[in-house]
Amino acid sequence: MIRLSFIILIMALSSHSPASERWQQDGYIINSFIKIALEREYKETKFPKLIRWVKPIHIFVDSDHDDTEFLAELLSVHAKHLSSITGLPIKFVDTPKKANLFTIFTSYSNMENKVKQYIGDPDRIRAALNEAICLGNFRRNSRYEITRGTIIIPVDYAREKARLLDCIVEEITQLLGLPNDSDEVFPSIFNDRSVDAYLSPLDYILLKALYSPHLKQGMDVTKTRAALPKVLASLKANNDIKDAAEKVQKGSLKSYLGE
Repeated sequence: MIRLSFIILIMALSSHSPASERWQQDGYIINSFIKIALEREYKETKFPKLIRWVKPIHIFVDSDHDDTEFLAELLSVHAKHLSSITGLPIKFVDTPKKANLFTIFTSYSNMENKVKQYIGDPDRIRAALNEAICLGNFRRNSRYEITRGTIIIPVDYAREKARLLDCIVEEITQLLGLPNDSDEVFPSIFNDRSVDAYLSPLDYILLKALYSPHLKQGMDVTKTRAALPKVLASLKANNDIKDAAEKVQKGSLKSYLGE
């Protein structure tokens, strides 16, 4: 009888699934999404709204650096990875007129000139210029659809700070509609204190959530928070949360570089 009870106990214990990681828990995902998608790093936003692309992204690369081909290759691999996660079409174009997202590889000394050329008055984004290693900027329309993006990476300075890959991965990812950074979101490329240079499993979940049909650009915090349980239910049905650690590696820049 004692032996039988012991067997039943073992069976009961084994039926429980292992505890999920913190970043797989509903509350943590929801709070992380609100913080990264609906807050802004360099600007007070009194009434934040959800933003994202609706039209396909067309990338033009402007580079005055010797490693243009290699840098464009890294960007291309990551862009394809983002497209596969979000379902958003992303392609490269050969002229600025065809583009709505501009990626500039330049030198630190030429950064302000590129800001003037692609964004406007550098003084309007002086805080970002003074603090950031690389720079991302976007425009949206009245429907909260992102219509244009610009990424400026000073290759020499980014390499000096050992952040070149971080810049390539983080800036274009943020321009999809996750524009904020936070030390409270971990593991994530959106955490400046994190050692992650590549998309984390949590980043994968946030990207999947952002382009979920259950969300719509222009939603405020209250509406977004109310819709997120449906988003998570859909992600769970596809095992996107459970298997995020494996799925985020498929087609990733990390896998491409063999790291």
